[in-house]
Amino acid sequence: MTNSSEPTPSTRANRIAAAFGMLSIAVALGAITVAVLLSTRFSFSTSALSDLGRASWASTAVFNYGLLLSGVLALPFAVVLARNARTLLHAAGSLDFALAAVCLSLIGVFALPAPEHGLVAVGFFLAFTVAFVFDGAGDVYAGKQTRGLATLGLALVHVLGWAVWLGAGTPGGLALPELVGSACLSLWVLATAARLW
Repeated sequence: MTNSSEPTPSTRANRIAAAFGMLSIAVALGAITVAVLLSTRFSFSTSALSDLGRASWASTAVFNYGLLLSGVLALPFAVVLARNARTLLHAAGSLDFALAAVCLSLIGVFALPAPEHGLVAVGFFLAFTVAFVFDGAGDVYAGKQTRGLATLGLALVHVLGWAVWLGAGTPGGLALPELVGSACLSLWVLATAARLW
């Protein structure tokens, strides 16, 4: 006789994916924080986060391996998002999130000054923003207006972060708008993980 209190296979998969998603965020933010503390050259007023991964910096290994691992950990989360997709918009969002995860790992692989770095870094920020748009629109279409509008709001905040930074004449380093984007992504992953759980 099956115990009705036991989680179903689908529920277990969702919870495992949620754990991977939360761990991915913890690893990325932890790596960035430790790398900032280790670096004697990094400055929010002049640097990009990617500078923490430069081969000549003390923070190199922590930053690059941290992002590589974080991207890998995010992939099971993306797979379950795709499996749970309620609309084609959600499916597109999960694919874009998976692309962002791959790009995040590649940021660690192609550290500055590698010529490929710019492409994967832009790809990361662009892909997760597009994922927000698709996922948020999918929720609105599916009748989950509050959640959908919140996700679309995160996409808007990220875009506005870059727009304000550019409009102000790019004060400080790239790290400032990058941190806005990282915060938006972290909030979305953690909120989505909580919902999956």
